[in-house]
Amino acid sequence: MKLQSIQVLRGLAALLVVLYHIRSLESLSIQANGLTEHGIISGMFSNGYAGVDLFFVISGFIMVYVTDDLKAGVKSAADFLFARITRIYPVWWLFAGMMTVYMVWMHGLSGHGQGWQAISRSEPLIPYLLKSFALVPQQEHPILGVGWTLVHEVYFYFVFALMLLLPRRWLPALLLIWGGWVIGGSLLGLSGPLAVDLPALFFYPMTMEFILGAAVGLIIMSGLHWRAGAVTLLATLWLMAALCYQGLETTHTLEWGRVMWFGLPSAALIYGLAMLDLQQRLAWLVPAAVGIIACTVIYQLYGLDDKSADGLRQSATLLAILVGAVAMMVTIWIGWLGGQSMPERMLALRAPLNKALGAFVRLGDWSFSLYLCHMIVLSLLRHVFEILGKTGPLAPMFQLGHPGPLDNITFAVIGLAISIASAGLVYKFYEKPCIILFGRLRKKMFGRDKRELAEPATA
Repeated sequence: MKLQSIQVLRGLAALLVVLYHIRSLESLSIQANGLTEHGIISGMFSNGYAGVDLFFVISGFIMVYVTDDLKAGVKSAADFLFARITRIYPVWWLFAGMMTVYMVWMHGLSGHGQGWQAISRSEPLIPYLLKSFALVPQQEHPILGVGWTLVHEVYFYFVFALMLLLPRRWLPALLLIWGGWVIGGSLLGLSGPLAVDLPALFFYPMTMEFILGAAVGLIIMSGLHWRAGAVTLLATLWLMAALCYQGLETTHTLEWGRVMWFGLPSAALIYGLAMLDLQQRLAWLVPAAVGIIACTVIYQLYGLDDKSADGLRQSATLLAILVGAVAMMVTIWIGWLGGQSMPERMLALRAPLNKALGAFVRLGDWSFSLYLCHMIVLSLLRHVFEILGKTGPLAPMFQLGHPGPLDNITFAVIGLAISIASAGLVYKFYEKPCIILFGRLRKKMFGRDKRELAEPATA
């Protein structure tokens, strides 16, 4: 059973990452133009990288959910690993190949100045590309930078496949051992902000987010369902508070800090939403969505960013969360009152709400392609803006940093629209056909069709 709530979360996580990178590239262009204007995407979106943390927790949850009825053994482990590897690599190779072509087009392969050294930086070019396509640890980010998360995903899959060799009842203990292993290695100084080698990969703090997601999966599959609606709303406010208040990125923030700030509320949110989905009570998404919108609007009106004073961010966060909580309660009250006094009108809202839900579910389906394609799209768009912003009557619209919000809004809207459209096309004409092709091959090899192991776990 595909959980619609998890697909919605995937879509939201991907949007967070896209908006974060729109902000980053916009800031780079403003600096390149010698201007000092603040980008229009700031505030909580300065922490949009938290979408990765949400993806990691989702991944851990899905691993447990889709293997719930598997019998321990080599066949099950091989089945799982085949499904996951064929889900990740074909799409990754497409976009990594595109990025390689783009980088060669931009820098060439001369080996001097802006040649291959600009592509692979401190690594020799050919080994760098081979490691990038294989998604194994190296000193630099892969050729397509966002692929660093997939290095961890592949590691997750191999470790979890080993766990599937053992009886299912051992899984809680194995996860505890894995978590202790990560904490112990970190205390010994073996972890770091980037998996540059196998020890750094094995003891990477964000592995705990995958373990948290797996723990949530075990709790839900055990039948322990408690106050799904309340948990969802409180977890939503918790995550929104973290997005608003968290400040400058530091070594701590990029390691254990993000596990605490974003991993824990993400786990609570997945617990609540997955329970609601299994209980067919997704109407709770309405007050959650209203609360998110209210929090976002209030906080963004302050015009703060990650460098703003702690006191300002604190007061803005408190007000935003308070308004969001009130908006949630008002929405619930209106829903209850409407159900009592005009049930026909409330039932008429089902159709548009289901359409909105369907749109976000589709975005969740596209999230892997969106995650991988958006940096290519935005980088190309940035170069287009550089060209169009030099001369002509419309130059101010395309010169990022020009006084006024028009240039910023244009870049953000076009970048987001083209990224989503590109992801939809890639999903329809490449990603989904790959899923079908390898799904049929998996069925022939392993004879499994009860639950789809190729369900995309992360972007």
